[in-house]
Order: sequence, then C-alpha cells, then structure tokens
Amino acid sequence: MDKKRKIFKIILLLVTLMLLWGLVWSYCVTKTVRKNNKDSKLKNQHAVVKNIIVTETQDEKKYWEFYAKSGEYDSLNHSVQLNDLIGNFYDKNEQVVVSFKSTKGTYDEKTKKVILNGDNLFVGKNDSQLYADKLIWQGKDKDILADGNVQFIQEGKIVTKSAHAVFNNDLTNFKISGNSIVELYGDEKDKKKYTRL
Repeated sequence: MDKKRKIFKIILLLVTLMLLWGLVWSYCVTKTVRKNNKDSKLKNQHAVVKNIIVTETQDEKKYWEFYAKSGEYDSLNHSVQLNDLIGNFYDKNEQVVVSFKSTKGTYDEKTKKVILNGDNLFVGKNDSQLYADKLIWQGKDKDILADGNVQFIQEGKIVTKSAHAVFNNDLTNFKISGNSIVELYGDEKDKKKYTRL
C-alpha cells in the first residue's frame, strides 16, 4: 500500500509541476501581447487605401456613396479622411438627392457626419448648384450646413452669395447669413455675370 501511495504522490507532484511550468511558460509567451495591448499607439491603427468606394446603408437602403482617389482610416478617432472624391446622397426611396465633388472630405463613424473641405460643389436634382469652402452633411433628414464663400444657384433664376447658409437636404429651401448678396436674373448673359460657371 505504501508503494502505491508513493507512486500516486510522485505522479501528483509531477502533474502539479507540469501545470505550474505551463502557467509560467504561457505568462512569458503572452507578455509581449499584453504589453502591446496597453500601448495606445498600437490601438490607433491607420489604413491607407487608393481608389476607394465607401457606401453607407441603413435598413438595407443606400444612404450615401463616395468614390475617392485615396483615403485613410483612423481607428482612434473613428473617422475616414478622403481625397479627391465624388459621390451621391440618397433619399429614403434610394433616389439621388444631391451629387457632389470635393477635394477633401471626412466621415465620422460616431456622429455620422460627412464634412467636405476645399473646393466643394453640390448639385441638387432640380439643377440647383451649391459652392462653399466647407459643407456638412448630417443625414437625409437634417439640414446641410455651408460655410465660407457660399454661392448658390437655384434653377437658373437666382444667385446668392454669403458667408454662411443652411439648406434642406435636397437644396430646395435655404437661409443665408453674413455679408449676403442676392441676384435675380432672366437670361444666360446675366447668369454668367454672377456665377463661377
């Protein structure tokens, strides 16, 4: 009986030592992984992509779609920086409401805002045109904000120039503010005099 107990104790001791050795070994092996998880630089990942198409859908319907020559994703800020982009915003029936082009843009995943900076042009489905240094699209049920050198041409009848403006999401209603000029015109000659076209 003593012999069996000694063998059992030896086997138990060996198993215990193997388990302890395994724990120490796994701690040493995963030390680098644990250190990297604490390093904030590694948490902020960047991805640079060329010729990118970005689409957002909600309830299986297209919300907006962009094509950009290049882009960079920043995981820390949850944003996408886009360069030389064109795109469309859609209504609830997936019809194009506004098309645009811009030299630079940012999409924020948290706020769902699209901010366009640089040389911006929005074109509405009623042939209205909006130019501005900065345009902010906040969603299909929210207003479009325009800031800096805002110029709006509506259906070949009116030209406005202002420092700031707020538009509904299909460019049919607007409010301008700050050093504003409004011109009505009746022919192409007058139109060319007041627009960048």
